[in-house]
Amino acid sequence: MHRPAILTALPALVFAAGILTGCSKSPLYTDLTETQANEVQATLLSAHIDAQKAQMTKAKGWSIAVAHDEIPNAMAVLGAAGLPRQSLRTLGDVFPKESFVSSPLEERARYIFALSQEVQQTLMQLDGIVDARVHIALPERSLLDDKPQSASASVVIIQRPGANLELRETDIKAIVTDGIEGLKDVNRVTVKFFTRHAAAAVATAAANGTAMLLPVPVAAR
Repeated sequence: MHRPAILTALPALVFAAGILTGCSKSPLYTDLTETQANEVQATLLSAHIDAQKAQMTKAKGWSIAVAHDEIPNAMAVLGAAGLPRQSLRTLGDVFPKESFVSSPLEERARYIFALSQEVQQTLMQLDGIVDARVHIALPERSLLDDKPQSASASVVIIQRPGANLELRETDIKAIVTDGIEGLKDVNRVTVKFFTRHAAAAVATAAANGTAMLLPVPVAAR
């Protein structure tokens, strides 16, 4: 007697299950800092992609989740924006007070790394920069050397489309020169500029099954 009613209800149940499945979220990034998570969520919401931020239960970090079918678009948008940003280490992080005594070679390598991170962090504050890399060469110094060789630096800037940061090359060189001890000649700083593809173009290429050269988002650390 009741079988027809059950059979009639089945399509409705399947439809409801489909809606729930479509509304479910898939993790996009985990182990983010709250600042990273806020930047990612704000960027995705600005691109009309519903992104959910949640604090992880078994870790201190935060996670971002989107609808499963939105993952390709979300990755394209975040890739174009250079998000999530890599967590940069400061001199205090590289040289903690409780650290053990290390060799002069190790101290030198850590100092150069920390110095590059400090300069990179300053450059990242400029409008239009998606990412930046700073490579520093510090010559060995001797107390008996009357004319020590100047340090040098190579800078790679990833910029947003239309940022035109090439117009600020002089300012960028000045920031790097003033931020590195032993770098006295601005001509010892080289700067290369690259433009990150716009998110819309990347999403279109992905939908069409074509490939585009796009810098891969750096995994959050």
